[in-house]
Amino acid sequence: MMMNNQSIKERVEKLPAGIHSESNKYWCVTCKLLFSMDKPVCPYMPKMCINTPIAIEEMQPESTVSIEKFGLFYPKIPQKMMNFLAEDPLEELGRHWASAYMEFLKEWKFEYKHEPLQTLKSFIITVSGCETAERIYANGISFIITDLQKVWNKQKLFAILEGAMEVLKDELSFNKNITFDEMNIIGEKEVGKYYCPMCKKYFEFSSQRDSITCPLMPQKCIAVPHSLDKMNYPVNDLISIYGHTPDIFKKLISLLPLKDGWKEYLENILRSEWKFEVTEKSLECVASRLGLSCEEAACTQEVRDNKMTMSM
Repeated sequence: MMMNNQSIKERVEKLPAGIHSESNKYWCVTCKLLFSMDKPVCPYMPKMCINTPIAIEEMQPESTVSIEKFGLFYPKIPQKMMNFLAEDPLEELGRHWASAYMEFLKEWKFEYKHEPLQTLKSFIITVSGCETAERIYANGISFIITDLQKVWNKQKLFAILEGAMEVLKDELSFNKNITFDEMNIIGEKEVGKYYCPMCKKYFEFSSQRDSITCPLMPQKCIAVPHSLDKMNYPVNDLISIYGHTPDIFKKLISLLPLKDGWKEYLENILRSEWKFEVTEKSLECVASRLGLSCEEAACTQEVRDNKMTMSM
């Protein structure tokens, strides 16, 4: 295994370099992720990944499904903070979030109007953090959001989405009636939380198991993400994830007024749900990455330390 890894590294070093993005915006045609970074190298496996992140100026992202990945598989921390902070008027908040989402799509050069249903679904998944099914019927569409109670208050979420649909349907020239429903799939089971030792990513989805197949590249990845009960894992890797993830969550959260207890709530998620050892500095850094704080400088040393420890 080690010999194979070394040969892959040597081969990757000889491959052509990617094209720099003037906007620091990239996407990957293989794992279908978007990245904010300063050079065209996979931020998670820079010495091992044989793909070159694509500058959006050279080639536009193919589908808004790229955004869904963050909602479906990444830790639901942003969505839980949105649920905690969201207050009336919720329909108006939904309209603001829809406008921020449209702004994001245009910044990233998505040609989203040719896939209206996918664009709607990607918004719903990004905001909810939940898998979403569609029931198409004669008079319209019903989006069925699964296990939303694990992340959101139903009344809050549905009101926000209803307001958002007013803006999105108009932008997409989508004239079908849209309703929302819910369904519990995993029920009372614990939501699965995992860590990948190769790409240093955290994942949250489905029900808890000892290990999983990579949800981003199930047919290609040779690593095995495993549950968090093996050992304590560094919060720096979570900070790194949010450092490279495009600012869609930051755009949404920054539109919410903070209220008393938000920092304690965030710290409780990190400590109780993810078993992180949290310092004041790392807490402030996570808050900054999510748009809850303007103290971006707090992340500088955290990210630098994380990069120095990266081995792949």
